[in-house]
Amino acid sequence: MSDIIRVGYISAINYTDGTAQVVYKDRDNAVSPYMPFFSNEFDPPPVETLVYVVHLENGGTRGVILPPPYAEGNRPPEGVAGIWRKDFGDGSYIRYDKKAKRLDVVSDSVNVEELNVSGNLAVGGNATVTGRISAGSISAKSISTTGNVHVGGNLTVSGSYPT
Repeated sequence: MSDIIRVGYISAINYTDGTAQVVYKDRDNAVSPYMPFFSNEFDPPPVETLVYVVHLENGGTRGVILPPPYAEGNRPPEGVAGIWRKDFGDGSYIRYDKKAKRLDVVSDSVNVEELNVSGNLAVGGNATVTGRISAGSISAKSISTTGNVHVGGNLTVSGSYPT
């Protein structure tokens, strides 16, 4: 029963199969066969990362690799109740605040195939549109264009024409 949960370090990763080998330094550096990760989310830890492995009771050749635990030098990024966060290791992350009901996606670039916004949309930087914009009306302090303007209905102008 004492061999069911073991501590080891990732020694090799098979990215195609989603499996890895684990070296057990407390067992004369014995290396496990390739075993799956205990998750359907694939983000294998780097080689030499501390992991726990749950083995079946019938021997040490079958088991699953648990995600790396938080340990010294590897603490939760925020460590606050009600915050869920997924870090991607390059500074990008997804964060959800349950109390505020707020989802943040922090990355250099985010691609969304389709987006429907039912509330207000605030853009803090430039917006580039490569397709068409459909709207009931558009209000702006000023609108500048460098191309042609086509009006498909009546044109109403208020104010003066600059000279």
